Amino acid sequence: MNLEEIKKQVFVSCPFDLLKEKYLSIIVSQGINPEIGLNGTILDSYRFFDFFDVAKTLKASGLKCTIHAPFTDIGCGAIDSCIRKVSLERLKQAVDLAVLFEAKSLVFHTGWERKIYADAKEFWLSFAIDTISALCEHARASNIPIALENVFELDTELHKGIFSRIPEEMLGFCLDAGHVYAFSKTPLDKWLDDLGPRIRHLHLHDNRGGSDEHLAPGQGVIDFDLLFSWLSKRGMRPVLTLEAHDEQTVIPGLMAVGELVAKYFG
Repeated sequence: MNLEEIKKQVFVSCPFDLLKEKYLSIIVSQGINPEIGLNGTILDSYRFFDFFDVAKTLKASGLKCTIHAPFTDIGCGAIDSCIRKVSLERLKQAVDLAVLFEAKSLVFHTGWERKIYADAKEFWLSFAIDTISALCEHARASNIPIALENVFELDTELHKGIFSRIPEEMLGFCLDAGHVYAFSKTPLDKWLDDLGPRIRHLHLHDNRGGSDEHLAPGQGVIDFDLLFSWLSKRGMRPVLTLEAHDEQTVIPGLMAVGELVAKYFG
């Protein structure tokens, strides 16, 4: 699979501020579809017209996008009701921008922190389900597919608890294999067995098992063949996002993902 064909099938992560201030012309000229990252500072610093202008440029160039909702300081299950309220408002803002960008998907985090909430897990989970349910209703009204990503969870239980309470058509799973290897104590095949049928989106990057390095796939120890083979056998083709954290990782990362797509998805 050549690079131009790969670009059509894989999104590449890029925060909105860097996209607007530095990379927009490069992304357009190279035909790269971005996954646009948002955070509180971005939402506070840019006006509607700034987002509209970038969305217009992407559409005029025939490019698609996905959206990554804010995650820093977001607490879907926070014990403090004020924090939950602000978290939901920020996530709803992301959904509204996803509508503007005609995004193919929106990814978000729960904000779970084991060291903080371990002794209040059931309270946290009940609050998180309420917050996420409200977000799902907002997204469904806007016709935006949303997916919950794994980050610091040691096992699959938290996501299983959330997914058991929220219908599949309202909430998908964004599997980040890099986070599984960097943070989880549960092997990838267990994540697939427990949550695989819910996968709608993949975040793709590699590491050596000790930290969240965001290397190009194939440069670390993650078993991407296991992941893509599992999906292929079940006829599943989720949204693919390369999470490259520097420019030098983008092309090698795209080529590596392209090899996996050609091998398993034909």
